[in-house]
Amino acid sequence: MNPQPEHRPKILIVDDSKVITLLIKSVLDEDYKTVTASDGLQAIEVNNREKPDLILMDVEMPNMNGYEACKIIKEQSQNTFTPIIFITSKNDLQSIKTGLRAGAEDYLTKPFESEELLVRVQAVLRTKKLYNQLMEAYAIIDQERDTIAQIQKNLLCQELPQISGYNFFADYQPSSKAGGDYYDFISIDDNHLGVLVADVSGHGTPAAVIMAMMRVLLRAMLSKLHSPKEMLETINQILCKNQNTGHFITAFYGVIHLPSGQLKYASAGHNPPLLIEYETGSIQQLKTGKGFPLMIHSNNEIEERETQLLPNSKLICYTDGLTEARGKGTDMYGLDRLGQKSLELGKSKNADELGLALKQNLNDFLNGGEFTDDFTLVIVEATGPRPVEIEH
Repeated sequence: MNPQPEHRPKILIVDDSKVITLLIKSVLDEDYKTVTASDGLQAIEVNNREKPDLILMDVEMPNMNGYEACKIIKEQSQNTFTPIIFITSKNDLQSIKTGLRAGAEDYLTKPFESEELLVRVQAVLRTKKLYNQLMEAYAIIDQERDTIAQIQKNLLCQELPQISGYNFFADYQPSSKAGGDYYDFISIDDNHLGVLVADVSGHGTPAAVIMAMMRVLLRAMLSKLHSPKEMLETINQILCKNQNTGHFITAFYGVIHLPSGQLKYASAGHNPPLLIEYETGSIQQLKTGKGFPLMIHSNNEIEERETQLLPNSKLICYTDGLTEARGKGTDMYGLDRLGQKSLELGKSKNADELGLALKQNLNDFLNGGEFTDDFTLVIVEATGPRPVEIEH
């Protein structure tokens, strides 16, 4: 059964010979709509106007040959797939290679059999149909990723804490629309603030879903578990019991005693935060102790440690997408660079200003390169707390 007239594919025939053009039309007109052009320049014009499903094009034509026209049409149609079949008397191997390198999908030599022409046309149009179906599927997936990315954005801490004696900065950059990094600030009570930075392996939709689960668990258990060690171990046990996705999570969770600046923290295989003390000019990597990433095994013993956030100090937390970012050379941004730049740039800047300065420094380092992984940067600045005796 022939396609209905309004549903017939449209084919552009490009040849400077009226005889060849009429011959091809006679073969195709029963099943396809046809439009014509007599040289390469006209082919470009008609293609832009008619948007054909397929182009059949000669090579040797006046004004512009088929190779040049093919290249231009392909460049102008980067967001669509317009297949081209060369139909020409040039049957040597070099001509065929030149045509295919110009972007053509097929190459048919004159003289040709009508049946062969029809078979070639049908095959290329099947490919175009599959391409269009694939693009439609990608569009649906892309829309779903947009939705997940918005949900993920809503799950992240929407407002930074406003606490006397402290300033905060947080920034998250996914490498795709939905990623696996996660940060949070959790008000435990009037005297304690929780700070979490986590990184789910991989990125995209699965990582974003696991990130959302971790957020739910963290906040659900907040009233019962104040110890960073117990919090991470409990989350790990629940995730190991209910998830078997092959993913894992590195996480740093700290609880700040706000009046004193004492920080109790635990790490599940996460990158060591940096503590910058500007009075002494020191850069410390916090010792994180033992603790595997979450979701690897349920019996994961995580060590808890503590340190002091002195006045005029900044805690720099991050995910490895930042330190492992590569510029156009082979070097990574690196932990040493992050520490030195945090010290140099942060002497006269608050947390927000330092965060923006570090992002700019990172972009300068990339020099036009792109991130290949999600990255998160969280800064806690202590401006006022003083060491005091803490009730245990």
